Amino acid sequence: MKKYLFLFLLIPSILFGQNDDLRQRINAFKNDLSENYKIKSFNVGGERLGSIQYEETVFSTKFKLEKLEKQRDNLNRNVRFDVYMNIFEFADKDELNWVMKRWLKNFIDGSQIRPGRDSRNVPHANPSIIIIEGNSISILNQPCTQFEAIDYREWRSKMLTYFGSPSSIIIEIGGCEGPLNWTKNAPDPRDRTWK
Repeated sequence: MKKYLFLFLLIPSILFGQNDDLRQRINAFKNDLSENYKIKSFNVGGERLGSIQYEETVFSTKFKLEKLEKQRDNLNRNVRFDVYMNIFEFADKDELNWVMKRWLKNFIDGSQIRPGRDSRNVPHANPSIIIIEGNSISILNQPCTQFEAIDYREWRSKMLTYFGSPSSIIIEIGGCEGPLNWTKNAPDPRDRTWK
C-alpha cells in the first residue's frame, strides 16, 4: 500500500516537472526583455492562430511585449511596437502530433498549409516565428505594419535561444502574408504523421 501511495504522490510532481522547464524558459525570456519591453498578460489581443487556440493543453500562456519607446512604423505613425507570444504545452509527443494534424488544416487565420512544404503566401497572416520543440509549441507574431527584417532576425535568434534546440522544427512567416518557410528540421512531405 505504501508503494502505491508513494507513486500516487509522485505523479503530480512528474507532471509539473514537465512544464517547469518551459516556465523557467518563459521567465528567462521575459526577464531578458524587461528592460526594453513592458509585459502584458491581460487583454492581450493578437492574431487568430487557428484551431490550436481551442486545443486542450497541459500548460498554455499568452502575453504581449510592448516596447517602452515609441518609433515609426511602416505607415509612418509614431507607435509602441508590439510582439505577441503564445506558448502551448501538450501531454506528450502523440498529443502534439494530433494537434499539429488539426492545426495545419486550420492554420493562422483559417489558412491551410502542408507539412514540410513552403508556401509563397499565407493570406492575412502576420510575420510569425513558430518553434515546435518536444511537446510544446511557441509562437511569436507581430503586426504587419511593424515588420522590419532586421528586428525579425533578432526575434528569431531570441526565440531559438530560449525555446529551441538542435532538434526543433521551425516555421517562419517572413513578412506580411508570407512567404511561409519550414526553415529548420522540416518534416518529410511524404510523412503521414501530420496529414
